[in-house]
This record gives sequence, C-alpha cells and structure tokens, in this order.
Amino acid sequence: MHSKISMAEIYIYIFIAILTVVTLNSNIAFGGNRKVGVGAENLRIIEHLTQHSSKSKNYRKTPKGYRSHGYAVTGEISGDLAYLDYKFPLIDSAESHFKIKLNKHNVSSIVSEFGCKADCYRPKDEHSYEFATNDEVYLKDNMNKDGFYFESFEEGKYGIDYNHTINISSELSIQIASFIKNELVKKGKDTYENRVRGALNFVQFIPYGIPDFDNEQDCYFGLALPHESLAISYSDCDSKSTLFASILRHLINPENIILVGCLIEEGAHMIAGVTGFNFPGQYYHYMGKDFLLIETTTPIPLELQPSNRFQQIEIIPLKRT
Repeated sequence: MHSKISMAEIYIYIFIAILTVVTLNSNIAFGGNRKVGVGAENLRIIEHLTQHSSKSKNYRKTPKGYRSHGYAVTGEISGDLAYLDYKFPLIDSAESHFKIKLNKHNVSSIVSEFGCKADCYRPKDEHSYEFATNDEVYLKDNMNKDGFYFESFEEGKYGIDYNHTINISSELSIQIASFIKNELVKKGKDTYENRVRGALNFVQFIPYGIPDFDNEQDCYFGLALPHESLAISYSDCDSKSTLFASILRHLINPENIILVGCLIEEGAHMIAGVTGFNFPGQYYHYMGKDFLLIETTTPIPLELQPSNRFQQIEIIPLKRT
C-alpha cells in the first residue's frame, strides 16, 4: 500500500527541481566568482573589441581543457569602450582589484597584427598544424609577417615570433605592470621577488583553456594575444607565458626573463624562466645565469615549482625594444 505524499513534501520536491534546473543552466558555481565556462558577456566583449580587425577570428569555439581557478575577468561594453574588471590574489593571498578600459579601434588594430594565412600554414587536426605548400620561396615571402616567421622547413626554423606578440601588446602590459608595482608599494612590499610573484599570480589565476580562433582564411596556432586573454577570460600555456613575460619585462630587467618551449608528459608546452631565485625547482643555465623554470598555466607558487618535468628545452630570449 502506497503512503500519501503531503502538500509540504510536494513543495519541497518542486523547490529541489527548480533549484536543479537553475544550477545546471547558469554559469554560477559556489565559491568566489568561479565560472563553469566562458561567459556570454566575455564573448560579446571580445567580438566588440575586435570588430574592426582585418583578421577574421572565430571566438565562439569552445576552448579545450577549460578550467577555472576561482577567478575570472568580467566586464561591460559602453560605446567604443569595454571596461574589464579582474580581482586576483597579488601576494600573500590578499586580493587586488585591476580595472582597465580598452578601445575597440585600438584593440582591433593590434589584433590585425597577428595571424597567418591558411594558404601558408593551416590546422592538420585538433592537435597539430601543417604547411599548406612546399614552396619555400612563397612561404618566405608570405609567412614572415604578422607575428610568424619562416626560414626553412627545418625544425625550429619556423613558427610564431613571440617577441612580436609581446611588443604589439606593450601598452596593455605597461598598465598591468604599473598596477602591480603600485599595489606592492602601497603594501610596503615592493621587492624583486614580489614583482615576479605578482605578475605570475595575475596570469596563473586567469582561467585555463586552449584557444582555437582559426577559420578558413587565417590560423593563429592556438595563441591568444594578451588583449584577447583578458577580454575572453581564458588562456593556455604559450598565451599565458607570453602575457607573463610581457608584464614582467616592465618590472625587472628583460635579460632576467626567457620564454621556454619544452615537452612534458602531455606533449608540447611553453613556460617561462626567471633568474635570481634559490627556490627548489628545475633550473636551466643560459647566458651565464640560472633560470628557474616557471609553470604559468595554473596557480603554483614560486617556491613549489615542479622539478625535472620539462624536457627538450628550447630558449626564446626576450628582445629589447
């Protein structure tokens, strides 16, 4: 014999059902301002800021491997501008609040300076790229611009000019670096170590995701420019390492910073290296200095960087402007 369900129980079931639907169909997660995916407002912002770019990009593809670290860049659009807002733990777990306004004409101009035509270099599958032609003369004439380079088919003689992407983003990185320095000065903690730590935290706590902005005309080798990383609120290993280096070069001597291509268990990877530390971790001796190899993709403090993880090191020195 079945027992009767009271009206009070019915109301409880209805409440649970409604709560479940709301939770599953929202971007809200409990704890901080954690997000379960790329926000619709972030997509609106990046498309607004890049609407005048000569490079076509598809920002609507779902980033692979997306994960949040409890913080995200938010923002809103007003006329030609987008106002971005990012809280992150600067040092000692204390949050700092970075705000910036970006102009759509300026950002569109910067985004126009990076990209490779698909008739030179194109996606092979979801994990790799390939040359679209075997004509070296054509590649030298058409690939050596907009942040890419080609010297020959030999490994290491073609790819992204990361110094180019850093240089075109200098206006943004200077503002971020100035903010970090001023915050440290206000706290009475403006040291070499804390400048590195502050820049690293700024980058590490941005959500992780592998960008795929390619379309039929242009490819971008999975790199998000610093403006894109902030506006869309996610970034991957080379995008984050580039952003980290672009900020840090305005806080310490650029000769103390390197970008590092390497291999890890999962495959090709990019990190950064900074000299001047005695923390445990993996070091690489370069130009008479020992560089601590630093993971930029996920929140790992300087004193807990991995040891013996990075293999087949390839150094990309930062050029002076």
